[in-house]
Amino acid sequence: MKKLLAIGVLGISITGCTSIQVKNNEGFQPKSVKQICVINNPKVIIAGFNDSIVRSFARYNINARVYPENSKPALCETTMDYTALRTWDVVTYMSYAKFTLMKEGRIVSEAEFRLKGNGGLALNKWRSTDTKIDELVDQLIEPKTTK
Repeated sequence: MKKLLAIGVLGISITGCTSIQVKNNEGFQPKSVKQICVINNPKVIIAGFNDSIVRSFARYNINARVYPENSKPALCETTMDYTALRTWDVVTYMSYAKFTLMKEGRIVSEAEFRLKGNGGLALNKWRSTDTKIDELVDQLIEPKTTK
């Protein structure tokens, strides 16, 4: 019985507890985006978060640039607001992030990364912020369809 319980706990700790949800409005083509003006959120206190966003979009040849909060960049076709949370378990790690893309003042896409139960016993909760943002951007730009 103890062996079965240990196997169950190990299985739960190894399996991913990550959820990534993307909602694109009808007609929005993520691959057509070439530039994103990211509006800084000073409440997000995860070290290097903005740099991770810029680097991650650059992998798709999308020029992302960070602007001060409350900015309304005039020459931006697509803007992005974001939020992110960190959680503590021995060390801090990113447990939640949401990207909201807008065109002409309308939301055209929302992508959300969430560690279910803040990651629980899953060992992958301590992956780098870069890795988690890459997963979120990957799903935002090239959503995987399930059959």
